[in-house]
Amino acid sequence: MNKKILIVVGILVLSLIIGTYFIQKKESLENKIPFQSEIQEKKETPSQYQSQDVTQENKEILQYQRQNITFLRFVSSEDCMYSLDAQEIEELKSLNINGIRICPLYSVRQDGSLREDVPESRIIALIRKAHQAGFAVFLEPNAAGPGGIPNLNDPEYIDELYDVALHWAKIAEEEKVEFYSPLNEPDATFASLDLVNQWIKKSQDLRQVFSGNLVLKFADVGPEKIEGIDEYDYLAFDIIWGDAQYQELRDHLKMAVEKGNNLKRQYNLKGFFFGELGAERSRVNKSVQAEIFRTVLEETWGKVDGYCFLGWSNLEFKFRDNDEAKELIKEWYATATKNN
Repeated sequence: MNKKILIVVGILVLSLIIGTYFIQKKESLENKIPFQSEIQEKKETPSQYQSQDVTQENKEILQYQRQNITFLRFVSSEDCMYSLDAQEIEELKSLNINGIRICPLYSVRQDGSLREDVPESRIIALIRKAHQAGFAVFLEPNAAGPGGIPNLNDPEYIDELYDVALHWAKIAEEEKVEFYSPLNEPDATFASLDLVNQWIKKSQDLRQVFSGNLVLKFADVGPEKIEGIDEYDYLAFDIIWGDAQYQELRDHLKMAVEKGNNLKRQYNLKGFFFGELGAERSRVNKSVQAEIFRTVLEETWGKVDGYCFLGWSNLEFKFRDNDEAKELIKEWYATATKNN
């Protein structure tokens, strides 16, 4: 009897051991599933964060709203020579500017075709960096002919350059650019007044695409007669001076201000400003360049709706290395910062 009891007890103990083993094995296998899921989650987390970063960047672009700039305190680079890294942004902000001019550049080849000189992606990146830094943007396609002198005399260029202008108008609208000029200095780009007038008339159709401030910008004070500019918002003159004849410069500025403001009133424009103000350094030294800037500001301050000083670069109109010129811009621009 005792022997039978021992056998039964042995069988029960053995069954218990085997049962416990299989229960533990099952639990171990079940526990592996959530562990593998956890590893999978950890593997997927970086891509999820990357997706969130991209989404956030897109949100910033979509959320950006055009600034209501009523007085332009701009600077310009001749050749899109901005980096807009942290150091340059800090340097630009020290001038008390509220915007920069950016130019998609095109060349007219000898065979008459247009060539894009700066990649579109770089221009768009500069626009976004400028906006992220808090700067308004003045966008303006610029076409140069063989040897750098446009002077185009074929009417076909009206349509070709309009296609370029339309392309950038769509980008300007999408990126919420504040100021858009369809073409830099059409009076210098086209060889005849008739072509210039055709351009002025056709380019105003871009109002259907671009809802920001549409700018008509001329070399110096433009043609003698400027007519039919109703659909534009702003008129701009480019004043480039190359000597120390300051009284002559004052007289010229007085004439430019009178002409520009008369057209502003006649066509009920939002404003008139100087789209480029520069002095070629091969013709003047730093001191004369600074005095030209001073003369412009003293003669025209309070009489125009803004300024855009050329050039924030190392090219022929450079003032970036001219501390006196930069200090003038900084001081005069500072007087207008409270209202803009």
